[in-house]
This record gives sequence, structure tokens and C-alpha cells, in this order.
Amino acid sequence: MSDTDRRIKTVVCGATFGQAYLAGIEQLPESFELTGMLARGSAHAQDCARRRGVPLYRSVDELPADIELACVVVRAGIVGGAGGELTQALLARGVHVLQEHPLHAEELAACLHAAKRAGRQYRLNSFYPDVEPVANFIAAARRALAVRRPCYVDAACSVHVLYPLLDIIGRALGRLRPWSFQVHRVDGAAGPFTCVSGQLGGVPLTLRVQNQLDPRDPDNHTLLLHRIELGTTGGTLRLDDTHGHVIWHPRMHLERRGDGVLDLSSDAPSLALPTATLLGRAETASYADVFRRVWPDAIARALLRMRDNIVSGIAPTADNQYALSCCQVWQQLGALLGPSSPMSSGLGEPLAAGQLMAAEVGA
Repeated sequence: MSDTDRRIKTVVCGATFGQAYLAGIEQLPESFELTGMLARGSAHAQDCARRRGVPLYRSVDELPADIELACVVVRAGIVGGAGGELTQALLARGVHVLQEHPLHAEELAACLHAAKRAGRQYRLNSFYPDVEPVANFIAAARRALAVRRPCYVDAACSVHVLYPLLDIIGRALGRLRPWSFQVHRVDGAAGPFTCVSGQLGGVPLTLRVQNQLDPRDPDNHTLLLHRIELGTTGGTLRLDDTHGHVIWHPRMHLERRGDGVLDLSSDAPSLALPTATLLGRAETASYADVFRRVWPDAIARALLRMRDNIVSGIAPTADNQYALSCCQVWQQLGALLGPSSPMSSGLGEPLAAGQLMAAEVGA
């Protein structure tokens, strides 16, 4: 078997979001062999390992010598975890590492230095750019900006996913520099969002961040994940939700007659353009399908990039330098936003669209 055909022996570190990585590996049986999990030993972690028929390790020292790749899906130091230390220990042990975001820029730099010292491959994975609708948005943005100039970016997100939002915008624009931010604070009951203005990649930016966390359930109660609108001289590209639609709105342009009067009956080609065009799938996934298919698909894309680096021996230097810049942008904006405000978990159950349609018919 050639080096390019062999399966990469892989462990997953972490059993919470690590479940998505386990599902991603299962999608690629020709390329990866799941040979174990590394976790503290909770009942949930033991169950994950048992259901997949692999051993559960509790320390780096317990790992077999033939492990090639570790997916580190453990909170890093900036959010109170030991993911950075674990990554460096794995690299020192001679294991390549794909690490889930976010990291402090200094912690990322330490991981990159550890990878260089060990002669191993390392990537930071911000995950969401590989989610299908987001990937479609980024690709469409790059095509639009190849022929038209950017005018503005308007976006909104939860603080939980602020790092990948900045990454998505940076990838869509093809750059992060220059950047600058100004936070606009409002006294009193200003609602759930903090408003930010500035620039990213030299493009004017307006941003609303739900800077709130429920300390008893910090992974829940977001009002939205990502919503992004990129305005260009040719029209507007909108991602209406992380798992939703990508829509193109060509800019409206009215022709004038020879006497200067607007000609609303013109047969100009621009007036034949539809006011909105859906790019990508018309149907959207259920949340169950997001967890079963969409997220594992995104992880699989990241894993295949990592595999290319391992097999070729070529480090993703440009990607890692970009990731360092993205961490710096995120840290600077996070410092301006300040600590998240506590919120209660009294949002109630999500509302089904059918209830809205029934109310409309009844009216």
C-alpha cells in the first residue's frame, strides 16, 4: 500500500463536541482508522468509546506509539481548559494535531512552535467555514469579489461563535488586515445585542453581538449563530443563517431616457435579473440532520485537509499565519466587548414554523 493510500491512525480527545469528530472520522473509513479516545473517563466518554469498539485512554502517556493523528476537541486556556497543554504534549510525543478553536494567539503560537520542534503537522480548525451553507457563502463571495468591489459587511452572531464569524468574513474577503473596531454602548435596557462598527480587511463593518451567557447552561440560549451580508458594487450576498440559505440580490439600477427621466419600461438586461436568487440547496436541514450529517460533513472536510498535510509533509504555513491573525482580531474585539452578561434560561421551547402558518390561515 502506498503512503497516499494508507489509513491514518487517529484518536479523538474530548467526548462532548468530540462526538462530531467521531462522526466525521466514520465518514472516511478509507482514509482514517479510529483507534481510541482520550478523555477523563466520564460515563459518557466510556460509552462513546464502547459503542465504537475502541479503548478509552486517560493520558497522553497511555497512547500507543503508532498513533499518528489526534483531534483535540478540548477547551483551550482562553476558555478555562487544558486543550493547549494537551496539544503540545501530543506534538512532543510525535503525534500530528488537528485542534478545535478557539485559542489565545499566544497559545496558538506555542502550539505552532511545538509542532515545528517535533516536525509534526498542526492545524487550528474553526469548523464553521466548512459547514455547507457557510462554505457556499465564502465561495460565492470570492467569485463576486473577483469581478466587483466590496462596499460593506453587516453581520450578527452570538458571542459563542464570534471567532468563526471573523474567520468566515476574512475568508470571504480574502484578508483580515487592516482591522479596527469601536463598540457602541447604550445605557439602560438596550436589548441583547452589543453594536460594533469599524472595518475588517479594510471593508466597512457593522456587527451586532449577543454578548450573553447562561452560566448554568453556557452552550445554549443563543438567539442566532451567524448572519452575514456582504454588499458589493454588483449586488448583495446574504447568509441568512449558519445552516440556512445563501441568497444573491443584484443591485437595482434604473435606466434614464435621453431627457433624463427614469425609464421604468426599459428593456435593459439588468432589469431582467431576478431580485433574489437562491444559491445552493432550497431545502434546509433539520437540527437533527445538522448533527447527523451537516456537522460530520464539515469535520470530514477538515480531516481531509489535515491528511493531505500529513501525507505530503508540507505544513500549512499560510493557513497557520492567517489563524494567528484571526486570533488577534478575536482577542482585540473580545477585549472591547468585555465580559458576557449573565442571562436566564427562560427562552422557552423553540417555535415550529407550522404554528406560524396555522395562525396566518386562521386569521
